[in-house]
Amino acid sequence: MSTTKTLINAVIGAVVGIVLSFIPLSTVIGGVVAGFLEGPDVREGAIVGALAGAITFLPFAGLAIIGLSALGFGMGIAAAPIEGFAVVALAILVFVSVLFVYTVGLSLFGGYLGAYLAREYPDQHVRTRRAIGFSPSTGRSGSIEPTQPPRPRSDRPEDHDREMDRFDTDADDSSRDRDTGRDQR
Repeated sequence: MSTTKTLINAVIGAVVGIVLSFIPLSTVIGGVVAGFLEGPDVREGAIVGALAGAITFLPFAGLAIIGLSALGFGMGIAAAPIEGFAVVALAILVFVSVLFVYTVGLSLFGGYLGAYLAREYPDQHVRTRRAIGFSPSTGRSGSIEPTQPPRPRSDRPEDHDREMDRFDTDADDSSRDRDTGRDQR
């Protein structure tokens, strides 16, 4: 798993989840996007989905910290009893914990689903990654065959003809070797 690629996919999923926050269960959609971009491995999809959920949760955590500090400052100025502060602080912490499980848990589930979809529809996965500027994560593009060493390319037609003649000669030699092997049996 590439950490840079995973982080970029998680940020994209988090942005989608935040932009669609007016839709119920938008964190699942953000996780699906992150998991689909991450690739066909469902474990990595779940990880990137959870990371997208954690990134989505960061603004809520910041608001909770600000709220708790304001609550503590306000309770200190008002000289309110500590029991009241404890109850309100506990309620805020429970709410933030439930929000954390909702955000990260559903994004994790969405990441799993997205990676599963990437595995089921590999052509769409590759097309989507190319469309947003990522290289395809599956397959090797531009690879050379392991049985032939790379040869320098030339733009001159006579060099190309010479190479083709050499390949034809190699093919004839290999077919003669096979024929000779059959005759010896």
